[in-house]
Amino acid sequence: MPTQPNKRLEVVPNPHPYREYEVELTCPEFTTLCPMTGQPDFAT
Repeated sequence: MPTQPNKRLEVVPNPHPYREYEVELTCPEFTTLCPMTGQPDFAT
């Protein structure tokens, strides 16, 4: 487990940069780090 939050974002290429569209991500559960303490958290 990292001791500090990672500032790196995963970049996804845009195949149509001049077209407007929406991206919907569905995830039944996820983990995250608290922005205040950096402690891990889990949610569904």
